[in-house]
Amino acid sequence: MNVYEDKYLREKLNRIIAKQREGKVVIAAYKDGTGLPAREDLGDLGRAAYPYDYTVGSFGYLKYDSDLGAYLFTAKPDAKVPPVLAKYKRLTLAEAELDAATRVIQIRVGDILVTFSGAQPWKGLYEILREVNEDLLRTNAGIVVWKITKKETKSAALKDCLFPGAVPKLRNGQAMGYVSGYAYDSDRNLVYVGLVGYKTSLESLRVTLMAGKPISMTQDDAGDVSLQPVEKYEQVWDPMPEYTSHHAAFVARNALPGKWEPEDLSTYLLVFKGSTSPAHELQRLFVERLKEALEIPILNEWGGELWNQARDQRFVQKLTTGGDCLQGARIDLQADWKGLIAGLLQQETLKLTA
Repeated sequence: MNVYEDKYLREKLNRIIAKQREGKVVIAAYKDGTGLPAREDLGDLGRAAYPYDYTVGSFGYLKYDSDLGAYLFTAKPDAKVPPVLAKYKRLTLAEAELDAATRVIQIRVGDILVTFSGAQPWKGLYEILREVNEDLLRTNAGIVVWKITKKETKSAALKDCLFPGAVPKLRNGQAMGYVSGYAYDSDRNLVYVGLVGYKTSLESLRVTLMAGKPISMTQDDAGDVSLQPVEKYEQVWDPMPEYTSHHAAFVARNALPGKWEPEDLSTYLLVFKGSTSPAHELQRLFVERLKEALEIPILNEWGGELWNQARDQRFVQKLTTGGDCLQGARIDLQADWKGLIAGLLQQETLKLTA
């Protein structure tokens, strides 16, 4: 096993935690990896009279503590706290374990288990520790990791990983969630996305999707993709108690059976993990969806040939998928399906009887 320890960070955090236990509000002089809000986050600062160094708007004062290398915040009588301090937390030191095979980082603090997937074990442990602490600060976890242990043993769980490479992340500029699966079409319309993360982060991403604003999916070994949300999603949320996170799934309305509408230009098909034959399942869904959408009868035995012909005519196009979404397709509802089927019947490529 490989171990990295930041003993300086541990010693500094122990001094800060001791002050916090005295009821002091400690503010970092700059973004220093301690998990504290920094002086620059407080907003309007001005010079203050002795014994303080700065005024913080109408909220209070900052005084530098040389032993901590940080500031102590003192509130003015009856004043509100600055917005950045509304969810101020006392810090807790923790250790992390990185499983290089599954690329999972776990941090246990008492009964709480925090899990990060999609770690990049080829990076230096110093850099990984810094990135973990940045994510913990972003989510206001109140946890700071000072030691990380890397396990190199191969795990049987590796074959169950959703992604062979880095786990993608969905971002909107303010929040991030880890992607468990996705599907988007050639116009980069986001048809499906599964997300794992803190509830507040997923809620921020949900608002972006519902507002129809572009959103970015990033993957360390594949670059960034800008995706456009569709008109409406059906969504499911599920808490993950063992990971202090939630799992949410957003599926385009017109990707669900019976949810398409006559004015829709297209409908979508999705096949998920658990299917023993994804290609066969996609063709089955294709036939079922045509039965819903078209006024003419469709026979099950037409599935394979009609699928191939529709692909050649670009009436059907494959989606880009990953994770727990194995395959997908977009069906053009405005295409001349009647003409295609009539022509195939006339050529006897399709037959009304077996």
